[in-house]
Amino acid sequence: MKTALKFLVIAVFGGTSSALIAQDEVSPTAPPEETTCIKCHGESDLWEGDTRRLFVSPDHLTNDIHWQKGLQCHDCHGGDKETTNFLEAHAPEAGFRSLKNVADVPDFCGHCHSDIEYMRRYEPSPRTDQVAEYWTSGHGQKLKSSGDVKVATCISCHGGHGIRAIKDLLSPVYPTRVAETCATCHSNAEIMNGRQYHGRPVGHDQYESWTKSVHAEALLKKGDLSSATCNDCHGNHGAVPPEVGSVANACGTCHVKIAQLFSQTRMKHQFEQLELPGCAACHGNHDIHSPSDEMLGMESDAVCTKCHREGKFGATIAGANEARELRAKLEEFKREIAQAQGMIAQAERLGMEVRGPRFDLRKADAALTNARALIHGFALEPVTKVIGQGLEVTNAVKASAEKAQADYTNRRIWLGLSLAPILLVVFLLLFYIRSLPVPPAPSTESA
Repeated sequence: MKTALKFLVIAVFGGTSSALIAQDEVSPTAPPEETTCIKCHGESDLWEGDTRRLFVSPDHLTNDIHWQKGLQCHDCHGGDKETTNFLEAHAPEAGFRSLKNVADVPDFCGHCHSDIEYMRRYEPSPRTDQVAEYWTSGHGQKLKSSGDVKVATCISCHGGHGIRAIKDLLSPVYPTRVAETCATCHSNAEIMNGRQYHGRPVGHDQYESWTKSVHAEALLKKGDLSSATCNDCHGNHGAVPPEVGSVANACGTCHVKIAQLFSQTRMKHQFEQLELPGCAACHGNHDIHSPSDEMLGMESDAVCTKCHREGKFGATIAGANEARELRAKLEEFKREIAQAQGMIAQAERLGMEVRGPRFDLRKADAALTNARALIHGFALEPVTKVIGQGLEVTNAVKASAEKAQADYTNRRIWLGLSLAPILLVVFLLLFYIRSLPVPPAPSTESA
């Protein structure tokens, strides 16, 4: 009986991929009520070998967003939910939708998720373009062109059963888990071996590099959910590597001001003509470290040297000199800020009131941050102007600190001078007291 049932199952569902239906971990919460489908598919002993992928117990469906919305097996798979007869339950005329191949998955999920009228039952303004986006992605294009069953589909990222809401902390597409989910395939050397995109190798070290980046630190260690992970740069359903001309736009979705500055420079067009990937040419792509002033200039560890030292890509001596001057101005400004901070701290240790100057010094810090951003405009004048405004602040703060220290000195001098007459009066009082006659002691003899 089991053998015959397996033959029917393979004929209906296909047997090409043992990983077609993903299963979630068993949850301690109560599973959904038993359905007709679960009566067969939930029998563990019934499914072995290649048909094991068809074993779906109530535990697999616990926490599934579809179950939470009231949907059951037949709402996705179709078929006759009232019968336990295998052929009748899976008959095409009963509306059964088969999943014989990975290539069937996008349209299977899209049966509901691409239907605007249906999806409005659950959300007033639902997205229904996920499948259309998927077919434009690197995954979708590969699946459509070659039938490659190893590329990612909906269930590769969301799971097959036990699909959690995207806001669920344990969802594989929750921001802190996205990179790990993508790494399931993209860190697998065997899966990625020989794969290319537009003639360039895809590689399999992206996740390892990203975990060392400033983005990963902000997201995973500091809990900043706005920090970039895979889908923020590549997209999610329509995921593709950003092209050379779109890297700056991808980065600009978060780094808006810097992207605007870069878009107005001649460098942007030169980068595109030379097929240099915009921001990534200086900052890298996945392994992006926190930027530092050492990246600017013509010292050995500066990124400007990559082109300007050897004259690559039309880089000029004038550009190298400008990079040196920008770095020198930044270093001078930082020294002025540090000096002002030191003077304020000294005055504070002396007990002087310096809250006003300390607050004003924040304007200099803001000017330094602004100057660092303006460097992406590749022009000396705007940076020089902002640094000049910041130096005016540091000069005013240093003057206030000097005045506070001078006031402290003056107070000590006047305190010393005032002590002289006070001590003189005390001395005179003591002298006067000692000069007073001593009264005779009272007699102790008896009368």
